[in-house]
Amino acid sequence: MRITRIRIQNFKSIKDMRIRDIGQALILVGKNSTGKTAVLDAVRTALGVRSVRQEDFQEDYANIEIEMNLLLTEEDLEGLHRERRVSSYRRFPVWRKDFSRKLPSWKDGVLTFTFVANREGKTRYHDGFRKDNPYVKEVFPQIYHIDIQRNLKGFQESLLLLQEDELLKSMRSGCCIFDRGRGCHHCFSCIGLINQKTPGELNVFETAKLLDYKLYQTNLNDFSGRVNACYARNGGKEEIRYSMNRDIERMLSVTAEMRQPGREDAKPIEHLGKGMRSIYMLSLLEACAGAETGMPGLILVEEPEIFLHPEMQKVSGDILYRLSGKNQVMFSTHSANLLTDFNSRQIRQMVLGEDGYSKIMEKTDISRILDDLGYTAADLMNVDFVFIVEGKQDKNRLPLLLKRYYSEVYDESGNLFRTAILTTNSCTNIKTYANLKYMNQIYLKDRFLMIRDGDGQDQEELAAKLCGYYRDRYEEDADRLPRITRKNVLVLKYYSFENYFLNPSVMTALGIVESEEAFYETLLEKWREYLHRISSGKHLREILGKDLESVQDVREHMEEIRTYVRGHNLYDIFFGRYKEREEALLEQYLSLAPREDFADILDAIEGFIYFQNRKRGKKDLD
Repeated sequence: MRITRIRIQNFKSIKDMRIRDIGQALILVGKNSTGKTAVLDAVRTALGVRSVRQEDFQEDYANIEIEMNLLLTEEDLEGLHRERRVSSYRRFPVWRKDFSRKLPSWKDGVLTFTFVANREGKTRYHDGFRKDNPYVKEVFPQIYHIDIQRNLKGFQESLLLLQEDELLKSMRSGCCIFDRGRGCHHCFSCIGLINQKTPGELNVFETAKLLDYKLYQTNLNDFSGRVNACYARNGGKEEIRYSMNRDIERMLSVTAEMRQPGREDAKPIEHLGKGMRSIYMLSLLEACAGAETGMPGLILVEEPEIFLHPEMQKVSGDILYRLSGKNQVMFSTHSANLLTDFNSRQIRQMVLGEDGYSKIMEKTDISRILDDLGYTAADLMNVDFVFIVEGKQDKNRLPLLLKRYYSEVYDESGNLFRTAILTTNSCTNIKTYANLKYMNQIYLKDRFLMIRDGDGQDQEELAAKLCGYYRDRYEEDADRLPRITRKNVLVLKYYSFENYFLNPSVMTALGIVESEEAFYETLLEKWREYLHRISSGKHLREILGKDLESVQDVREHMEEIRTYVRGHNLYDIFFGRYKEREEALLEQYLSLAPREDFADILDAIEGFIYFQNRKRGKKDLD
């Protein structure tokens, strides 16, 4: 679930602003007082987590209007159905039909609506069909807002509540034990079922219902009987019911404290300094996102870099990038350290127009932003060739391959010589863009190779997309970027670099496995245990059209396994226990492995004259 388009009218310093094509991340960059916070406030206001204030209106007090497009995937719809939002029907097809009827502006997976507020404080949600559709609000994502003061209380409570399992959520909602879509009316029809279980078999929800029943029986049962008799005698027709209030909110509340290393006394988490409080709040979000419970949300952060040392700013940027994988992230910033992991499409430049109102630039001038935020080419001086690789582990393994097959890439001290290996989370992010830009300035021009994982996808298609991306950037910034051709892009044949180190005969020679047969048996065992369940394992089954059921199946389809199954999962099965001496072991591996195992990588490298002249001869390799 994510916002794909926003139009803001008559809100604070914004007269009329459109933000289109919003992806998983939206980063607002601009000088002070250009309206970055106003955009975040508008989003919160439209989604119902911020009240409209007098100062939000402009001088003429025209209605505030905030129009949004909200993309809902099939997974989002299933989550809304589980929580019985919009409609209470149990069967999904019936629920979906009712959902469409109640939200007629939902078309092609996108819900369109406009939040309207007038100066009297009245608000409504107009969807083009109804002047005020109350069901619109039921679809909104969970909002996590980290404000400029880093206030913890409400932020932490809402996140901790989301970590409760379904039983605790049911207890808190006060629903019926048989039908979570209905409220509990204390009919106690469930007690017969509960009494059939032993105490050890009861779950927490059933235990709570039993406690309700016992408390009710103590005095309320007889008392309610007497009240109803008197009430009926006096002309009443309704039945009066009483229930005992156990204050679920207080009983299920969670306390967060911190303790310094070496000290026993604990202090409230609110005592953290604002800098580390920022990191704690982001860490809390990351932990909750990793738990895979509940639905993804919208994360809004005002200036993540504030109160933080530059090194910690980079950490917070890394966290926000990881969070954007499952959640939508929006933040404002003045720091270059937070931009490196994101691509240019995710950054929007805000300025003040000549009329004094905030506006957003249709085309973000990345070069200007990079210059303003202090990127330099210092790391690329005295370098003749650059590799740009995805992932820190590739940066450790690629030098071993270069050392094995090429001369003059290491100096006498054992350091890379006139060759740089730069890591990036993505070949299209800002860090990569910045490096390419400065490589062009210091005349490296086309002496670089971007290496990206195959990820089980079509190599040529991925390469074409990457070249196309930079072709578009070149047209925008021709004097600053080098031309990127197919020669400069290597999409790995296998899923990732790790999968090139899975030759069973070499592994047997090194003693990593007892025999080639043992290699295939281990792989089959791990396949049955968990590999078949991971997403890349499921993809492999789709490609093969069958499951891996025998050692022979694994042997016959080893090439497909290397191509379609995530490398980290495969590599760690065999090399995970050798972390302490991994580099030495991989050097030995490369000395025994045939060149053809790495042919696609080496052929791409040798496409550059720089390495053609440095190839080791057969005598050097023996």
